[in-house]
Amino acid sequence: MKSRWLTEFLTVAFLLVLPGINYAQIAGGVCDPDADEGRAAQIDSFSGGLRVYGLDGFEARAGKGTVLAPGTTIETEPGASAQLTIEDGTADRTSILRIDPGSRVSITGGLYCSDLRPKADAGRWNTREIIFELERGKINVDLAREVSPAFGLEVLTPNAAARLIRSSEEKMNTTVRVAGLDDRAKVSLLEHPKVREHVTAFLMGRDIEELNPSEKKGIMAHAAMTAIGLGLIDIQAMGIMENPEIKPMVNMITQGRDLSELDENSKESALHMAGTMAVQQGLLDPENLTVYDQPDEHSLIEVKSGTMRVHNRHRGWDRGETVDVEAGMYAEVKGYAVPTPPETVRD
Repeated sequence: MKSRWLTEFLTVAFLLVLPGINYAQIAGGVCDPDADEGRAAQIDSFSGGLRVYGLDGFEARAGKGTVLAPGTTIETEPGASAQLTIEDGTADRTSILRIDPGSRVSITGGLYCSDLRPKADAGRWNTREIIFELERGKINVDLAREVSPAFGLEVLTPNAAARLIRSSEEKMNTTVRVAGLDDRAKVSLLEHPKVREHVTAFLMGRDIEELNPSEKKGIMAHAAMTAIGLGLIDIQAMGIMENPEIKPMVNMITQGRDLSELDENSKESALHMAGTMAVQQGLLDPENLTVYDQPDEHSLIEVKSGTMRVHNRHRGWDRGETVDVEAGMYAEVKGYAVPTPPETVRD
Protein backbone atom coordinates (compact mmCIF):
# COMPACT_ATOMS: atom_id res chain seq x y z
CA MET A 1 0.00 0.00 0.00
CA LYS A 2 2.81 2.36 0.98
CA SER A 3 4.66 1.50 -2.22
CA ARG A 4 1.63 2.32 -4.39
CA TRP A 5 1.11 5.64 -2.58
CA LEU A 6 4.77 6.52 -3.07
CA THR A 7 4.60 5.62 -6.79
CA GLU A 8 1.57 7.87 -7.37
CA PHE A 9 3.19 10.69 -5.41
CA LEU A 10 6.39 10.49 -7.44
CA THR A 11 4.44 10.31 -10.72
CA VAL A 12 2.50 13.47 -9.95
CA ALA A 13 5.64 15.25 -8.73
CA PHE A 14 7.44 14.33 -11.96
CA LEU A 15 4.63 15.59 -14.18
CA LEU A 16 4.36 18.84 -12.30
CA VAL A 17 7.96 19.74 -13.14
CA LEU A 18 7.85 18.75 -16.81
CA PRO A 19 9.10 21.73 -18.87
CA GLY A 20 6.36 23.84 -20.44
CA ILE A 21 3.52 22.28 -18.40
CA ASN A 22 2.01 24.12 -15.48
CA TYR A 23 -0.75 21.92 -14.14
CA ALA A 24 -1.37 24.28 -11.24
CA GLN A 25 -2.82 26.81 -13.70
CA ILE A 26 -4.87 24.38 -15.79
CA ALA A 27 -8.53 24.54 -14.85
CA GLY A 28 -10.46 22.16 -17.05
CA GLY A 29 -12.48 20.29 -14.43
CA VAL A 30 -12.86 16.53 -14.24
CA CYS A 31 -12.18 14.65 -17.48
CA ASP A 32 -12.24 11.10 -18.83
CA PRO A 33 -9.42 10.29 -21.31
CA ASP A 34 -11.57 7.62 -22.97
CA ALA A 35 -14.55 9.88 -23.60
CA ASP A 36 -13.56 13.55 -23.49
CA GLU A 37 -13.06 15.26 -26.87
CA GLY A 38 -10.93 18.07 -25.45
CA ARG A 39 -11.52 21.80 -25.22
CA ALA A 40 -10.37 24.24 -27.91
CA ALA A 41 -12.27 27.40 -27.00
CA GLN A 42 -15.40 28.80 -25.43
CA ILE A 43 -17.85 31.30 -26.93
CA ASP A 44 -17.52 34.48 -24.90
CA SER A 45 -19.85 36.70 -26.93
CA PHE A 46 -21.27 37.12 -30.42
CA SER A 47 -23.60 39.31 -32.43
CA GLY A 48 -25.58 38.43 -35.54
CA GLY A 49 -25.66 35.04 -37.27
CA LEU A 50 -23.19 32.49 -35.94
CA ARG A 51 -22.88 28.89 -37.17
CA VAL A 52 -20.86 26.19 -35.44
CA TYR A 53 -19.93 22.83 -37.02
CA GLY A 54 -18.46 19.84 -35.20
CA LEU A 55 -15.65 17.61 -36.38
CA ASP A 56 -18.26 15.43 -38.12
CA GLY A 57 -19.33 18.40 -40.27
CA PHE A 58 -22.81 18.65 -38.78
CA GLU A 59 -24.08 21.96 -37.44
CA ALA A 60 -24.20 22.11 -33.64
CA ARG A 61 -26.27 24.29 -31.36
CA ALA A 62 -24.13 26.90 -29.69
CA GLY A 63 -24.47 30.09 -27.71
CA LYS A 64 -22.69 32.19 -25.11
CA GLY A 65 -20.67 29.90 -22.84
CA THR A 66 -20.61 26.92 -25.23
CA VAL A 67 -17.36 24.95 -24.98
CA LEU A 68 -15.95 24.05 -28.41
CA ALA A 69 -14.03 20.81 -28.96
CA PRO A 70 -10.94 20.56 -31.22
CA GLY A 71 -12.00 20.30 -34.85
CA THR A 72 -14.83 22.81 -34.50
CA THR A 73 -15.49 25.24 -37.37
CA ILE A 74 -17.10 28.64 -36.79
CA GLU A 75 -18.78 30.79 -39.43
CA THR A 76 -19.93 34.37 -39.02
CA GLU A 77 -22.47 35.77 -41.44
CA PRO A 78 -21.99 39.21 -43.03
CA GLY A 79 -22.48 41.79 -40.30
CA ALA A 80 -21.91 39.22 -37.52
CA SER A 81 -18.90 38.77 -35.25
CA ALA A 82 -17.77 36.59 -32.37
CA GLN A 83 -15.28 36.56 -29.52
CA LEU A 84 -13.94 33.26 -28.17
CA THR A 85 -11.88 32.51 -25.09
CA ILE A 86 -9.00 30.24 -26.13
CA GLU A 87 -8.35 27.18 -23.97
CA ASP A 88 -4.65 27.90 -23.50
CA GLY A 89 -4.14 25.92 -20.29
CA THR A 90 -4.13 28.88 -17.90
CA ALA A 91 -6.66 29.25 -15.12
CA ASP A 92 -7.42 32.89 -16.02
CA ARG A 93 -8.10 32.11 -19.70
CA THR A 94 -7.19 35.57 -20.98
CA SER A 95 -6.26 34.47 -24.52
CA ILE A 96 -8.87 35.67 -27.01
CA LEU A 97 -9.87 34.91 -30.62
CA ARG A 98 -11.90 37.60 -32.37
CA ILE A 99 -13.70 36.64 -35.57
CA ASP A 100 -14.80 39.34 -38.02
CA PRO A 101 -17.98 39.31 -40.15
CA GLY A 102 -18.09 36.92 -43.11
CA SER A 103 -15.35 34.65 -41.75
CA ARG A 104 -14.87 30.90 -41.49
CA VAL A 105 -12.25 29.46 -39.14
CA SER A 106 -11.50 25.98 -37.76
CA ILE A 107 -9.81 25.35 -34.40
CA THR A 108 -7.68 22.38 -33.38
CA GLY A 109 -5.59 21.85 -30.27
CA GLY A 110 -6.13 23.49 -26.89
CA LEU A 111 -6.72 21.27 -23.84
CA TYR A 112 -6.89 17.51 -23.97
CA CYS A 113 -7.46 14.93 -21.25
CA SER A 114 -4.24 13.13 -20.34
CA ASP A 115 -4.18 9.60 -18.91
CA LEU A 116 -0.64 10.05 -17.53
CA ARG A 117 -1.81 11.31 -14.16
CA PRO A 118 -3.40 9.04 -11.52
CA LYS A 119 -7.17 8.60 -11.88
CA ALA A 120 -7.59 9.89 -8.34
CA ASP A 121 -6.55 13.33 -9.61
CA ALA A 122 -9.50 15.33 -10.93
CA GLY A 123 -7.45 17.78 -13.00
CA ARG A 124 -5.91 15.68 -15.75
CA TRP A 125 -5.94 18.32 -18.47
CA ASN A 126 -2.88 19.02 -20.57
CA THR A 127 -2.13 21.69 -23.21
CA ARG A 128 -1.12 21.25 -26.82
CA GLU A 129 -0.43 23.61 -29.72
CA ILE A 130 -3.48 25.48 -30.92
CA ILE A 131 -4.09 25.95 -34.65
CA PHE A 132 -6.52 28.37 -36.30
CA GLU A 133 -7.22 27.62 -39.97
CA LEU A 134 -8.79 30.66 -41.61
CA GLU A 135 -10.62 29.79 -44.82
CA ARG A 136 -11.97 33.28 -45.42
CA GLY A 137 -12.40 36.58 -43.64
CA LYS A 138 -10.35 38.00 -40.79
CA ILE A 139 -9.36 36.97 -37.26
CA ASN A 140 -7.35 38.49 -34.42
CA VAL A 141 -5.49 36.26 -31.96
CA ASP A 142 -4.53 37.72 -28.57
CA LEU A 143 -2.40 35.18 -26.69
CA ALA A 144 -1.79 35.79 -22.98
CA ARG A 145 1.69 36.37 -21.59
CA GLU A 146 1.07 33.75 -18.88
CA VAL A 147 0.86 30.90 -21.41
CA SER A 148 3.69 28.37 -21.09
CA PRO A 149 6.67 29.03 -23.42
CA ALA A 150 6.14 25.48 -24.71
CA PHE A 151 2.61 26.35 -25.85
CA GLY A 152 2.52 26.78 -29.64
CA LEU A 153 0.32 28.83 -31.95
CA GLU A 154 -0.11 28.44 -35.70
CA VAL A 155 -2.44 30.31 -38.03
CA LEU A 156 -3.14 28.80 -41.46
CA THR A 157 -4.81 30.27 -44.53
CA PRO A 158 -5.35 28.60 -47.93
CA ASN A 159 -1.83 29.61 -48.98
CA ALA A 160 0.03 30.78 -45.88
CA ALA A 161 1.19 29.48 -42.51
CA ALA A 162 2.27 31.71 -39.62
CA ARG A 163 3.95 30.07 -36.63
CA LEU A 164 4.54 31.75 -33.28
CA ILE A 165 8.11 32.51 -32.19
CA ARG A 166 8.32 34.22 -28.83
CA SER A 167 9.79 34.12 -25.34
CA SER A 168 7.67 33.43 -22.27
CA GLU A 169 7.81 37.12 -21.34
CA GLU A 170 6.03 38.36 -24.45
CA LYS A 171 2.35 38.86 -25.10
CA MET A 172 1.29 37.75 -28.59
CA ASN A 173 -1.18 39.61 -30.78
CA THR A 174 -1.62 39.01 -34.50
CA THR A 175 -4.27 39.74 -37.11
CA VAL A 176 -4.71 37.55 -40.20
CA ARG A 177 -6.80 38.41 -43.24
CA VAL A 178 -7.67 36.40 -46.35
CA ALA A 179 -8.81 38.19 -49.50
CA GLY A 180 -8.84 37.86 -53.27
CA LEU A 181 -6.08 39.09 -55.53
CA ASP A 182 -6.91 42.23 -57.47
CA ASP A 183 -3.67 42.45 -59.40
CA ARG A 184 -3.26 38.94 -60.83
CA ALA A 185 -2.11 38.58 -64.41
CA LYS A 186 -3.54 36.13 -66.93
CA VAL A 187 -1.20 33.78 -68.76
CA SER A 188 -1.53 31.10 -71.43
CA LEU A 189 -2.18 27.54 -70.21
CA LEU A 190 1.42 26.35 -70.52
CA GLU A 191 2.74 29.39 -68.65
CA HIS A 192 0.81 28.42 -65.53
CA PRO A 193 3.24 26.54 -63.21
CA LYS A 194 0.77 23.81 -62.21
CA VAL A 195 -0.37 23.11 -65.78
CA ARG A 196 3.22 23.16 -67.02
CA GLU A 197 4.16 20.67 -64.32
CA HIS A 198 1.47 18.23 -65.53
CA VAL A 199 2.39 18.35 -69.23
CA THR A 200 6.20 18.36 -68.87
CA ALA A 201 6.40 14.56 -69.06
CA PHE A 202 4.53 14.55 -72.37
CA LEU A 203 6.85 17.16 -73.89
CA MET A 204 9.89 14.92 -73.20
CA GLY A 205 12.25 17.87 -72.99
CA ARG A 206 11.03 19.51 -76.19
CA ASP A 207 9.56 22.95 -76.60
CA ILE A 208 5.88 23.13 -77.61
CA GLU A 209 6.87 24.79 -80.92
CA GLU A 210 9.04 21.79 -81.83
CA LEU A 211 6.03 19.45 -81.94
CA ASN A 212 4.16 18.58 -85.11
CA PRO A 213 0.59 19.91 -85.38
CA SER A 214 -1.02 16.68 -84.19
CA GLU A 215 1.29 16.41 -81.14
CA LYS A 216 0.78 20.07 -80.27
CA LYS A 217 -3.00 19.69 -80.46
CA GLY A 218 -2.85 16.70 -78.12
CA ILE A 219 -0.61 18.51 -75.62
CA MET A 220 -2.83 21.58 -75.59
CA ALA A 221 -5.96 19.45 -75.13
CA HIS A 222 -4.25 17.77 -72.16
CA ALA A 223 -3.31 21.20 -70.78
CA ALA A 224 -6.94 22.34 -71.02
CA MET A 225 -8.19 19.23 -69.20
CA THR A 226 -5.54 19.74 -66.52
CA ALA A 227 -6.65 23.35 -66.02
CA ILE A 228 -10.28 22.25 -65.69
CA GLY A 229 -9.32 19.57 -63.17
CA LEU A 230 -7.37 22.12 -61.11
CA GLY A 231 -10.33 24.51 -61.12
CA LEU A 232 -8.48 27.12 -63.18
CA ILE A 233 -11.20 27.02 -65.84
CA ASP A 234 -14.82 27.00 -64.66
CA ILE A 235 -16.70 25.41 -67.57
CA GLN A 236 -19.92 25.47 -65.57
CA ALA A 237 -19.74 29.27 -65.20
CA MET A 238 -18.94 29.49 -68.93
CA GLY A 239 -22.24 27.76 -69.70
CA ILE A 240 -20.61 24.77 -71.37
CA MET A 241 -22.45 22.31 -69.16
CA GLU A 242 -25.73 23.67 -70.56
CA ASN A 243 -24.68 23.43 -74.21
CA PRO A 244 -27.40 21.43 -76.04
CA GLU A 245 -24.85 19.00 -77.49
CA ILE A 246 -23.12 18.41 -74.14
CA LYS A 247 -25.96 18.58 -71.61
CA PRO A 248 -27.50 15.16 -72.48
CA MET A 249 -24.17 13.45 -71.79
CA VAL A 250 -23.77 15.41 -68.56
CA ASN A 251 -27.26 14.40 -67.44
CA MET A 252 -26.46 10.78 -68.14
CA ILE A 253 -23.50 10.90 -65.75
CA THR A 254 -25.13 13.09 -63.10
CA GLN A 255 -28.60 11.49 -63.44
CA GLY A 256 -30.03 14.98 -63.68
CA ARG A 257 -28.48 16.16 -60.43
CA ASP A 258 -26.59 19.41 -59.89
CA LEU A 259 -22.79 19.15 -59.61
CA SER A 260 -22.97 20.31 -55.98
CA GLU A 261 -24.98 17.17 -55.14
CA LEU A 262 -22.35 14.75 -56.50
CA ASP A 263 -19.44 13.08 -54.76
CA GLU A 264 -15.96 14.10 -55.91
CA ASN A 265 -15.49 11.15 -58.32
CA SER A 266 -18.83 11.71 -60.08
CA LYS A 267 -18.22 15.44 -60.28
CA GLU A 268 -14.75 14.92 -61.74
CA SER A 269 -16.13 12.48 -64.32
CA ALA A 270 -18.84 14.93 -65.41
CA LEU A 271 -16.39 17.82 -65.73
CA HIS A 272 -13.84 15.70 -67.59
CA MET A 273 -16.43 14.46 -70.07
CA ALA A 274 -17.87 17.94 -70.66
CA GLY A 275 -14.39 19.45 -71.04
CA THR A 276 -13.29 16.78 -73.51
CA MET A 277 -16.39 17.31 -75.64
CA ALA A 278 -15.96 21.11 -75.46
CA VAL A 279 -12.39 20.84 -76.80
CA GLN A 280 -13.36 18.35 -79.50
CA GLN A 281 -16.25 20.54 -80.69
CA GLY A 282 -14.23 23.75 -80.63
CA LEU A 283 -16.16 25.33 -77.76
CA LEU A 284 -12.84 25.65 -75.98
CA ASP A 285 -9.70 26.59 -77.89
CA PRO A 286 -6.76 25.50 -75.69
CA GLU A 287 -4.25 27.61 -77.63
CA ASN A 288 -6.17 30.81 -76.86
CA LEU A 289 -7.27 29.98 -73.31
CA THR A 290 -5.79 32.10 -70.52
CA VAL A 291 -5.89 31.54 -66.76
CA TYR A 292 -4.81 33.53 -63.72
CA ASP A 293 -1.14 32.95 -62.97
CA GLN A 294 -1.84 32.69 -59.25
CA PRO A 295 -4.75 31.25 -57.28
CA ASP A 296 -7.36 33.58 -55.84
CA GLU A 297 -5.53 33.80 -52.52
CA HIS A 298 -4.06 36.78 -50.75
CA SER A 299 -3.11 36.47 -47.10
CA LEU A 300 -2.02 39.37 -44.90
CA ILE A 301 -0.40 38.66 -41.53
CA GLU A 302 -0.06 41.65 -39.20
CA VAL A 303 1.83 41.30 -35.91
CA LYS A 304 1.27 43.82 -33.13
CA SER A 305 3.30 41.99 -30.49
CA GLY A 306 5.40 38.84 -30.52
CA THR A 307 6.97 37.29 -33.64
CA MET A 308 5.47 35.04 -36.34
CA ARG A 309 7.43 33.02 -38.90
CA VAL A 310 5.53 32.98 -42.20
CA HIS A 311 5.83 30.70 -45.24
CA ASN A 312 3.81 29.77 -48.33
CA ARG A 313 1.92 26.47 -47.86
CA HIS A 314 1.96 25.76 -51.60
CA ARG A 315 5.75 25.74 -51.60
CA GLY A 316 6.20 23.69 -48.43
CA TRP A 317 8.22 24.50 -45.35
CA ASP A 318 11.58 25.89 -46.46
CA ARG A 319 13.61 28.05 -44.11
CA GLY A 320 15.10 29.83 -47.09
CA GLU A 321 11.66 31.12 -48.04
CA THR A 322 10.34 32.17 -44.65
CA VAL A 323 9.84 35.66 -43.30
CA ASP A 324 10.01 36.51 -39.59
CA VAL A 325 7.39 39.15 -38.85
CA GLU A 326 8.05 41.10 -35.67
CA ALA A 327 5.92 43.53 -33.69
CA GLY A 328 4.72 46.47 -35.77
CA MET A 329 5.27 44.63 -39.08
CA TYR A 330 3.22 42.67 -41.61
CA ALA A 331 3.81 40.24 -44.47
CA GLU A 332 1.75 39.44 -47.56
CA VAL A 333 1.52 36.04 -49.23
CA LYS A 334 0.13 36.15 -52.77
CA GLY A 335 -0.82 32.95 -54.56
CA TYR A 336 2.25 30.73 -54.91
CA ALA A 337 4.70 33.55 -54.22
CA VAL A 338 7.26 33.70 -51.41
CA PRO A 339 6.08 35.99 -48.56
CA THR A 340 7.10 39.62 -48.99
CA PRO A 341 9.67 41.13 -46.61
CA PRO A 342 7.84 42.55 -43.57
CA GLU A 343 6.84 46.19 -43.57
CA THR A 344 5.28 48.56 -41.09
CA VAL A 345 1.74 47.59 -40.09
CA ARG A 346 -0.90 49.44 -42.05
CA ASP A 347 -3.31 51.71 -40.21
